[in-house]
Amino acid sequence: MQLLFLAPRLPLPADTGGKIRTYHILNQLAKRFTVHLVCFSFDENDRPWAHSLEKKGLKITLVPYQEPPFFAKTSRILFSSLPYSILKYYSRAMENVLERLIQAEKFDAVHVDHLHMAIYGSRFSGQPRVLDEHNVEYVILRRCAQIEKSRIKKKIFIDQSQKMQAFEMRAVHGFSRCLTVSLEDCRSLMNGTLDAGHCQVVPNGVDTQYFRPAIGIPRDEEQSLVFTGSLDWWPNEDAIVYFCQDILPQIWRQLPRLKFVIVGKSPSQRIRALMAAEPRIVVTGRVDDVRPFLSAARVFVVPLRVGGGTRLKILEAMAMQKAVVSTTLGAEGIQCASGKNILIADEPQDFASQVVALVRDEGRAMSIGKAGRDLVCSTYDWEIVGNKLESIYRELFHAS
Repeated sequence: MQLLFLAPRLPLPADTGGKIRTYHILNQLAKRFTVHLVCFSFDENDRPWAHSLEKKGLKITLVPYQEPPFFAKTSRILFSSLPYSILKYYSRAMENVLERLIQAEKFDAVHVDHLHMAIYGSRFSGQPRVLDEHNVEYVILRRCAQIEKSRIKKKIFIDQSQKMQAFEMRAVHGFSRCLTVSLEDCRSLMNGTLDAGHCQVVPNGVDTQYFRPAIGIPRDEEQSLVFTGSLDWWPNEDAIVYFCQDILPQIWRQLPRLKFVIVGKSPSQRIRALMAAEPRIVVTGRVDDVRPFLSAARVFVVPLRVGGGTRLKILEAMAMQKAVVSTTLGAEGIQCASGKNILIADEPQDFASQVVALVRDEGRAMSIGKAGRDLVCSTYDWEIVGNKLESIYRELFHAS
């Protein structure tokens, strides 16, 4: 059985949540089917990464991406009925490549990774088509608008969320199946207009063998709170600024030596300024391996106020048996229970209190961390996710 896997970019290096999901979904499908990956290439460094994927048996076609001129970009934002992040990935070069592939190869199904590539879905009418929604995009934009203080930016977010919702609903209806990472996302997309089987939950996962509890971490290295994520993604930047301004000062009044370690690529100027002003805030930039930082953490914090989908960062921290304190939105979509395998806090004072209590009570932190690892091993291991994905495709193949 042959699959065409259409993605916006190569999933390697897997240095964002989206790329991590794409890589593991691709890897699970490649274990079970013959897969041809078609995606954009953004620079010459993509070719070595493509070779490493080809060694796993994948066939890969890279389509060079060309950034639209500034004025074209601006006019698209202002005057198009489509949201900009969808238009950004439309390319005549990609259309031509897909047209040639359709004529040259016989695909049993098409897997479209990310809503951004759904604009090409109509090319494959008559074939089983699966859309993997990493997030419900219009919900993220709507949430951005709700907390944005600038009137101009708020208006842009509202405009883009409305355009995105219209496009997203059309796209979901046009595919044979739509995959979401959580039941909450599934409900946001169905909106009473789709049958129960059209949207199916294929959750984010974690490699529970790669992310394992570490032994023998020196005590002085444990005195830190840790946050991981792509720092050029606005919801993560907002979470860090919110945590440093509203929550961290309350923690420091009781635990003045505690450090806050921010791990992730492309820190913004606002995040760098936080580090420059306070030596207890450490920003690492991009790292090859987040595990040493997770190992050294007393508590893993997820103070997100904006976002969608589910947080791979939480699954990774849980797999390493770390106690997690998160907002309700941060833990959205994960089958966790506050007080058992995670702590949930939405107000700054409550969030600070939960963190302080865990740092002071190592036994409780270990208990919550162990329950978190039990959860991900039983529910969120990538092999379990892969088995569910395979069953969806087998059902589609037999029905077509």
